[in-house]
Amino acid sequence: MANILQTIRKRQGWFLAIMILTLVVGDLQIPYYIANPDELKTIYSTVPSWYSLYAVVGLLSNIAIIIGMWRMKKWAAYLLVVYFASKIAVDLVYVVPEMQAMVFITTIAGAGLWFWAVYRKWKLFT
Repeated sequence: MANILQTIRKRQGWFLAIMILTLVVGDLQIPYYIANPDELKTIYSTVPSWYSLYAVVGLLSNIAIIIGMWRMKKWAAYLLVVYFASKIAVDLVYVVPEMQAMVFITTIAGAGLWFWAVYRKWKLFT
């Protein structure tokens, strides 16, 4: 355990490690929403038929991002950019208008925090 903590402190840093952990915790909700698509209607005006596939691909890409970020790989940062771009595009079309401001604020804030976490350690990414 001490070895893992030393790796975090020296390589990823606490902030990037916390961002990785929040992505792990956030991904725990995806299987729930895949199993219960009606729950999405509080945020999405209509849930497209392809949403389950999109969610599975998003979960798989997030697992790759988590692994890549932990290993400090540049491809993980690029994949994260693609993830946020697709999320913004889907949310623009399907989020209920009264929820759009909240969804976009949290998405932009999350992207900004990720950008800052990666930017601080970019020279260590390979």
